[in-house]
Amino acid sequence: MEITGTSSQIQDYINQNAKVEETEAAYQVKLMKMQQESEAVVGDLLEDTAEISQEAMNRYLAEINA
Repeated sequence: MEITGTSSQIQDYINQNAKVEETEAAYQVKLMKMQQESEAVVGDLLEDTAEISQEAMNRYLAEINA
């Protein structure tokens, strides 16, 4: 692709493209951080659910065996 125009116009074009790429990279980083946070929340929920299920099972078994 050939870029035509004054050196100022060409520099502006290059700067705009660099800003677009920088913004896209920052957005990708933000998405990755959000995904990590979501995975951490899901992990915590699964852990809590397992603990609650174990506690409920222990209570159930205690009632049956009583």
